[in-house]
Amino acid sequence: MDDPFSAEPALDPKKYYFLYIGEIKALGLNRFMRGPMEIRSGKSADFIAVVPDVLARYPGGNIVVVNSAAREARERTGRLHNVRISGGMFAREVSRDRRVLALVDRLVNAQGELFINMFESRPELAFADGNQVKLLGPDPDLALTLNSKLRQYGMAMELGIPVPSGGVSRSLDEAVEIAEGFFADGRKTFVTGEYSAAGANSIVASNAAEIRSRFKSTNGNLLVTHFVEHEYDPTVLGIVAGPEDVYIASIADQNIEGTRFKGSTYPTVLPDRCVKDLKEMTRELGQHLGALGYRGAFGCDFIVDQGGRICFIEINARKQGTTMETTLTMKHHLPGHPYFPELEYYAVVDGKFPEGVLEMDSRGDGLCWGTYNLKVPGDVEVLSDLPVPMDQAEFFARVADGSAGENFIVVDHVGAGVLLHSGGFLGRVIAASTSADKVREALKDGVEMVAETCGNELI
Repeated sequence: MDDPFSAEPALDPKKYYFLYIGEIKALGLNRFMRGPMEIRSGKSADFIAVVPDVLARYPGGNIVVVNSAAREARERTGRLHNVRISGGMFAREVSRDRRVLALVDRLVNAQGELFINMFESRPELAFADGNQVKLLGPDPDLALTLNSKLRQYGMAMELGIPVPSGGVSRSLDEAVEIAEGFFADGRKTFVTGEYSAAGANSIVASNAAEIRSRFKSTNGNLLVTHFVEHEYDPTVLGIVAGPEDVYIASIADQNIEGTRFKGSTYPTVLPDRCVKDLKEMTRELGQHLGALGYRGAFGCDFIVDQGGRICFIEINARKQGTTMETTLTMKHHLPGHPYFPELEYYAVVDGKFPEGVLEMDSRGDGLCWGTYNLKVPGDVEVLSDLPVPMDQAEFFARVADGSAGENFIVVDHVGAGVLLHSGGFLGRVIAASTSADKVREALKDGVEMVAETCGNELI
């Protein structure tokens, strides 16, 4: 795509459209939203994607790129820049983008309504009024409130779900004071800002100086807890349709390096007792969210120590990184069953799931997968391209029937000639096999291949 900032979507008047607004990593989920949209409209359904990601090439058409920082960098230098922006900034820019606003008006006038599927519901998205323009996800203001690490910690304690010992501080000095109690016993602390995605605003600290250095410009509240030495970082993905109606979709094991999320593997290696407890805790948290009015996808992260003791860490009041892979696993294990995006549609639009909904066996018999996200620590030029991968859904289907050939694909690779700015994603490795050992080997091979495209400048 020569100029991703001026491309105009092409519309077929015979089709019913919805919008996807979010990072390109969740683009593939939208194909599974077509089914309920076609039932609703009686027409063939399709989507238009609005993304902040700047790539040398895109997987398919009808993609609108909105990212003022990347656009201005291109205008200034004449080359493509991949600049990561926050979810809030992206939603604000989408809300005033000329192409997006014209598209929304056009589709509302043609269809009488427009659904918007977001990776994460954001209150900054101004034109989703809930009448003609409707979000296929949780209420944005409620989601923002529930994404507070401070609120989540108190919620889990209130429900009797185990959490690491600690407390909420109202200042940096108070955070250090709480932490000193752990340091005095020779323990480390985990300190996080009120909002932190994938560990970006958190630290595992051994002394007060590390906390002061990491949060020196922080004026807000911090959560300070004992850092629990642990073996596993399971993540549970689910959907809330009501106070008593929570669907548990999958349990995967996260790969956490320091405090940074790198990827996940499925199925979990945890014993059945832990799996049962994780599901029960997640369902209880989901029911609490449902009682507050939350409807849609959510995830819960936990840690498990050597003795099998579980501690709650956080809720992600949104879709999360395992959503696409979970959807494809459901397609394999529950053929003919509504997929994850469809279930979220019914949870949000109908406030209930269809009759006969089934949950997967967490052991994932016959299909294993893993993911790894590659990021860069500083500005780097992407030096080479990678072959265009097969579609991820096709890849999983071929792995399941034994015809895949390769055990991994690379998706969302930035592409040659793009200047990738600090903290940006170079690409994602997706590995799948009938063997967990082969998944681990494939992830390693995939990471090495992707790293070579930018001279191995990775974090």
